[in-house]
Amino acid sequence: MKVYDYLLTAASEQPDQVAIECMGQKVTYGELTDEARRFGAALRRMGIAPGDGIGLMLPNLPQFVSSVFGSLMNGSIIVPFNVLLQPPEIQYLVQDSGLKLMVVFEMFLPSVLKAIEGLDSPPKLIVIGQSAHGHSLWSEIIDTEERIEPEDVGVDTVIMTIYTSGTTGKPKGALITNGNLATNLEFLGDIFPTEDNERYLCVLPLFHVFALNGVMCAAVKNRATLVLHMKFEPEAAFQSLKNDRITMFPGVPTMYFYLLKHPEAETANFDALKQCISGGAAMPVEVMKQWEETFGVPIYEGFGLTETTVSVCINHPDRPRKFGSVGQPFDGVQMKVVDDDGIEVAHGDSGEVLIKAPNVMKGYLNKPEATAEAIRDGWFYTGDIGYRDEENYFYIVDRKKDMIIKGGYNIYPREIEEVIYQLPDVAEAAVVGIFDEAKGELVRAVIALKPERTLTTDAIREHVEANLAKYKWPEGYLLVADLPKGATGKILKREIRSQWVQWNRDRVNPAEATAGEPAGAGS
Repeated sequence: MKVYDYLLTAASEQPDQVAIECMGQKVTYGELTDEARRFGAALRRMGIAPGDGIGLMLPNLPQFVSSVFGSLMNGSIIVPFNVLLQPPEIQYLVQDSGLKLMVVFEMFLPSVLKAIEGLDSPPKLIVIGQSAHGHSLWSEIIDTEERIEPEDVGVDTVIMTIYTSGTTGKPKGALITNGNLATNLEFLGDIFPTEDNERYLCVLPLFHVFALNGVMCAAVKNRATLVLHMKFEPEAAFQSLKNDRITMFPGVPTMYFYLLKHPEAETANFDALKQCISGGAAMPVEVMKQWEETFGVPIYEGFGLTETTVSVCINHPDRPRKFGSVGQPFDGVQMKVVDDDGIEVAHGDSGEVLIKAPNVMKGYLNKPEATAEAIRDGWFYTGDIGYRDEENYFYIVDRKKDMIIKGGYNIYPREIEEVIYQLPDVAEAAVVGIFDEAKGELVRAVIALKPERTLTTDAIREHVEANLAKYKWPEGYLLVADLPKGATGKILKREIRSQWVQWNRDRVNPAEATAGEPAGAGS
């Protein structure tokens, strides 16, 4: 199955079915398909060939959906951009992916222009907004009588490059094929069969793999209505669940936490809501129980990674759920837990979780060594520590990789540390995650300066915020004389986490810190 066929078939059989509702606008499957085909024709007219990369730096808008499917019909490779990225981050992705064109929302155009300034081969730009600022305007390029005839796409044809941060500090582009995505959509359809008039609430960002493949593409496959919010706002999401006849709500744990805090939570009735999906981070058991007690709607927690297209296992609706578990693998997915020598461990014992499945990526773009390290003998090494019980339910308990998960976003400390190390006054830096009830973890940076240097936390903060997306910004900074180290000189991040918590417990006001002790904290 070609992924774009899901849209073409829906438009052929149910052209008047509403595909998208967004800010009062309704788009039918017939209209969505027509716009996607006109966009695909525009790509060909602009010289974008099959296999060329198309960057999307867009919020949750109907044009995101038509851009994706128009690109797929052209045989292009979709490269979604986190809209929070700063110019240096954007520039790296543009250069690494070699993309030929970007579709950009007008609000983000200044950052994109700064990122591509001076590049030898900058991508062409299509701007969604009122002014193209010298580039092509979306409304003009799709104002055409041309309609693309879809390019033939094979099972192993790469259709997406989705970037995931790496422990080396530079993002890696996971190559997702047509077969990867089509298979994953079929997996999800087998577990969550749909009925007529399904309505999915999408407040997750479409540039993220969870929303892009697990919500948007799944909605198109199932001919559901995608109720699209530009971003997650607790009040708007709550009212949509209450008033918009939403049948499925996918979210990260932070969203459930905030919705439970709504003043109407105890009295509201989400009467159309049948099921909720949680992913992106570990769901606190107490939050899940409170949600189900309050609203009477089950949450099905699952597990997946960018490299697995969407997900590989979940708590199935037709089987017993286990709180704290990410469920059982999909039919067709193999999972196991191994020790450091790659030997499978007994049930109940912890080790690294490995996956073998047809939805595992083809590899990392331009990184053969990283690909060989991640995929060995057909098994994808997730870097996640977990265990499974006798009934083949999996539990994720830790991360082998040095990673922070804040509100469903994967944040790699090394990337932030590299930016801090750009400051010449910095001797050492360590970034850690500190537990937070609402967001799972918060980012903290601990820095030791070179002798007789007077760099302030405000200056460090300003530098970090100019070079990294907002969701990666540390909420607090500490300046210390030395970072704790082990016998080999390795920085002990576990001890830093412990010291941070103790220091904040002892002192409410960071200004009370004395010489030689942590100072300069900010939250």
